[in-house]
Amino acid sequence: MKKLNLLLVFTIAAFLMACSNDDDNTTITDPNDQGTAEASIILNEISFLGSDRVEIKNIGTTTRDVSGYWLCLGPGQYFNLANLTAVSGSTTLDPEGLLVVELNLPDTDGGLGLYKNNDGFADANNIIDFVQWGTGGSPRENVAVTANIWTVGDFVPVVSVAGASIEFDGEGNSSTDWSQENNPSFGEQNDFVTPTTTFSVTISNVTNYLNAIVFNTPNDATNPGPVPTVNGSYSIQFKAVPGAKLNFVTMSAATNDWFFAPLGGGINLWENGNVVTGDVSSQIYLWDAGTEEEDPTTIATVPDGETAGDPDDDTSIRVVETDVTSYLRTELAYDAASRYFTLTLTNLMGAAGSVPTVLTPGLVVLHAQNNPFFTSGQSDRGVGLKGIAEAGNPTELYNWFSETGASGAPLRLSSSLSVFSPAVIYAFNTASDPLFSQGSVAMPNSGVEEIAEDGNNQIAYEYLSGLGLPVAKSNETTPVGPGQDLTFTIEVPVGYKFGYSTMLVQTNDWFIAYNNSGYELFDENGNPKNGDEVSIKSYLYDAGTEVDQAVGFGVDQAPRQSEPNTGIADSNTTIRRVSELDDQQFGKGIITTGPGVVNLEDDRGGYNVVKVTIQAQ
Repeated sequence: MKKLNLLLVFTIAAFLMACSNDDDNTTITDPNDQGTAEASIILNEISFLGSDRVEIKNIGTTTRDVSGYWLCLGPGQYFNLANLTAVSGSTTLDPEGLLVVELNLPDTDGGLGLYKNNDGFADANNIIDFVQWGTGGSPRENVAVTANIWTVGDFVPVVSVAGASIEFDGEGNSSTDWSQENNPSFGEQNDFVTPTTTFSVTISNVTNYLNAIVFNTPNDATNPGPVPTVNGSYSIQFKAVPGAKLNFVTMSAATNDWFFAPLGGGINLWENGNVVTGDVSSQIYLWDAGTEEEDPTTIATVPDGETAGDPDDDTSIRVVETDVTSYLRTELAYDAASRYFTLTLTNLMGAAGSVPTVLTPGLVVLHAQNNPFFTSGQSDRGVGLKGIAEAGNPTELYNWFSETGASGAPLRLSSSLSVFSPAVIYAFNTASDPLFSQGSVAMPNSGVEEIAEDGNNQIAYEYLSGLGLPVAKSNETTPVGPGQDLTFTIEVPVGYKFGYSTMLVQTNDWFIAYNNSGYELFDENGNPKNGDEVSIKSYLYDAGTEVDQAVGFGVDQAPRQSEPNTGIADSNTTIRRVSELDDQQFGKGIITTGPGVVNLEDDRGGYNVVKVTIQAQ
């Protein structure tokens, strides 16, 4: 039979007396319910923190009617099973049958007795099972509750996870026969083996477009326009940090749809840790946009930029010339004090030259991955490159890059350039995420601080493993940058939800995670889900453990700190979403997204740094 768990503030004797009827001394003589035989109706599982339920089980060999059984919580608190709301099962219990009822239970210290009485009262002589849970008092070893019924054991600890239960192992009468169950099995046998599904999970660092800047006013002019003269130029200033690439596009206006641009990989602004400056003209090509046939009679009229040519038979974007150094000089300068780069594009041929060259307004993009404007050999993407290539008009392309969502935050521009730390994923079926709670302080030994400050996923892995939850560390043991993935395999019981955590490494204590409700891995029919829908409710969180410094520049941030766990403690210790980010890396200024959205191209707009994909195997 079962064991006793923790003490209420009153003694066992007081509890039993309080639950008795002083006017009735009826003794149950049914050997199935008392005496030297083990009771056939027992308490089997109880949850008292977040979802209050009691499960009754028939461990006998015959069908039993438990409508006359009572639960008792203490003085004057009697509850007839027949009058309680049944979650599952009925008061007629077949062998191995289960009845689950709702009962408001104390969250910290409590005790619950199960009684059988034919006259409608719960008498001390008629108790057939009892369990106590809590954190106070000392164990009551070998205390006889009543003759030949059962013996009191130790206290069962209070559960440490909201929504968890305490569960009987099916035999014995001591505290070791009860344990915390983080994945309650109400309505199922405690040793029920839940079907599982193995999932492949990919967390992708999708950071890409970091800034978009229109250039349209020549250096010797006060108004926007083209550069038709020899040695005329455009100069564009921008901020960037290591890891960023530069790309630009400007029309060669004495054509139908030709334009100057670097190769798809862009120009690396740092090489071997050193800033790149000087003449980079050798990296610039002349391209055909594949949108309009070359016909001198229909070449665009600058600056009006009207297009009148026939569609190109070959719609692929392809190289016209690989050496344009006689037409265009491309130079980079850098000021370390202000952290500004200057890109200068100089027309070397001019409209009257042997190969007429007219530079038009265009667009500069700072990016982290390749091919921000186009992919060589493929057709135009239809988002605005054609406007520059045919008419020297960067407006449509700029608007595409800088488009915002419903909250006013960017749809495509990433907030910052950062790697992700090795991550942890896990599954649970409690009401709330077991690793962290938004609005609460990070739990000691949970590993949240270690992930959020130093990218250390080991502590969280051990913590979640200790709760008996499915958990996995990323196959990758070093940080992953833009275009790279963290990959996992995890086996999950049907009905579980998904959670994850990875550090945004260029911060003091920010981490990316799913919201506290968890992502349902299975539909209502128990079928596993697939796809990247899990990205939608992923957010950027501040762990509340360390004072925040400018993203990418803090001396106490992981890439620059002298040792782990270095930094001033945060005065606001609650875990909260990051609703505002000041982009000092690329000079975009304050980016505001109230929910702290991190997934790419979310309708609300956000930081655009992550995509999470789940695939059932």
